[in-house]
Amino acid sequence: SLCRKRKIAFRRCRVKETSQRKRTIENGERNIKKSSGILCETPGRRVKFAKTELLKYKTSEVCRLLGVSRSEYYRISKEDNEEKELEREVINCFKKNKGNYGRIRIRKALLAEGKDISEYRISKILKKNGLEAKSGRTGKSRPPKPTEQQYIEENLIKNKFEVNEPNYLWCSDITELKCCRGKVYVCGIIDVATRRIVGWSIAKNQTQRLVQDAFKMAIGRNPIRPDGAVYHSDRGCQYTARKTKELIERNGFRKSMSRPGTPSDNQPIESFWKTLECEMADISHLTFKEASRTIVEYIELYYNSERLHSGIGYYVPNEFFTLLSVH
Repeated sequence: SLCRKRKIAFRRCRVKETSQRKRTIENGERNIKKSSGILCETPGRRVKFAKTELLKYKTSEVCRLLGVSRSEYYRISKEDNEEKELEREVINCFKKNKGNYGRIRIRKALLAEGKDISEYRISKILKKNGLEAKSGRTGKSRPPKPTEQQYIEENLIKNKFEVNEPNYLWCSDITELKCCRGKVYVCGIIDVATRRIVGWSIAKNQTQRLVQDAFKMAIGRNPIRPDGAVYHSDRGCQYTARKTKELIERNGFRKSMSRPGTPSDNQPIESFWKTLECEMADISHLTFKEASRTIVEYIELYYNSERLHSGIGYYVPNEFFTLLSVH
């Protein structure tokens, strides 16, 4: 009958409307939970809501509905874009330095590029993106052990961090790193005034030649040195060897040694080893040759040439050496 047909048509129409309503709700349209209380929020939050939920509508209609002027809408949008650009800059700086830079160094690096952003904002951006800078080992500093007078007299660098003349004070030490099926021994020499690694050598064994090769590289790279320069090290047999002492004295250096059991006397190079182990890529799975290449790249291409050093006012070591040399 006609009445029955009308009832069937009406039901079909209701089913169609219901399915359409469901689709709009699934797409986020007309979702009360998404827009609840938005008109009570600040203009900034209202504009952000419009940027995500009201993209289909004209700007004039959105401004009228949300109660903001067009100029305010565009100003907030511009600020939001600038914030996103700064966030990209921070993340790029963090990734460029392989996670070695925290908020302080990132701020210094961006300031050098003319971009001023506070450490607080950098911390928020890093936390928001789940980024955390590498950190060195922490621990309580140990007081120096009491020693005999003869040892104290042989330590010539009581005020090591007051040295501001390049190549006046060099500190040297050997560190041991693990690689695939063996170990890598690295001898390094740091110039305390500029924090440059002026000489290094790498070998499979700890021998006096390891120390001598690093020293030869250092004097070859730095032919101009002040009178009375000091070469400081611990009391390892490689440093107390006769040939090593003769090589050092022949090149115009005075030999200085740490007190027994007091690694803090040789703190500048000890601090460098801690930084290297913390920041350098893992080499435990690499062959000796590959590990050596990674160490050299870290020292020459990153630490000396790019890394901002807090001990010299956040300058790059090579740049700071040039600055001191000019003055």
